[in-house]
Amino acid sequence: MALFRLFGTKPKENVEMFPKLKENVQGEGNEETASPEEEKKDEKRLITISWGTGMPIDVIFNFIHKNFEEEGFQDALVNCDITYRDAKEKIIRNDLEMLFKRIILKYKNDIRLINVKIGNAQKALALAAASDMAALRETYEEHLTEIQEMQQLLEANDSKMMTMIESYRRGFLKGIAVNAVIFINNK
Repeated sequence: MALFRLFGTKPKENVEMFPKLKENVQGEGNEETASPEEEKKDEKRLITISWGTGMPIDVIFNFIHKNFEEEGFQDALVNCDITYRDAKEKIIRNDLEMLFKRIILKYKNDIRLINVKIGNAQKALALAAASDMAALRETYEEHLTEIQEMQQLLEANDSKMMTMIESYRRGFLKGIAVNAVIFINNK
């Protein structure tokens, strides 16, 4: 405080060292509403954390790790036939294969566009921009390689690529068990 008196300024009251983060916590006592101006200020201070790469390959990872257990359970309650389960597993697998194709096409298109931009940047002697784009192209190429490896694992029925089908089977078997219990209890 003596330092502030020395220079003739007053210390600010309630000085915040860190900006407040907007919390998405719901519960009792959190019913305050902010004015539109305050919300705009808060939006500038928000910190966004992105899991994964934020690129198309994340769609594949999300699909592989999707839990189909509830869907399998519901399907078994409607139709307990194993051929129905097998057909649904083929549909899930085909969806993943189509997802591979769509994302590969997206990456190849992006690589073509980046190559054009790199050539234009080099002609304009914007070498820093060209090197940034070259790094992005390398990332895309790494993702393509990873996707091709995942395709090979899927063809080999590797367990890493079969989690969505396994979760569907688990749910389907639980549904069959529930149907059996219902059948036994009704006799």
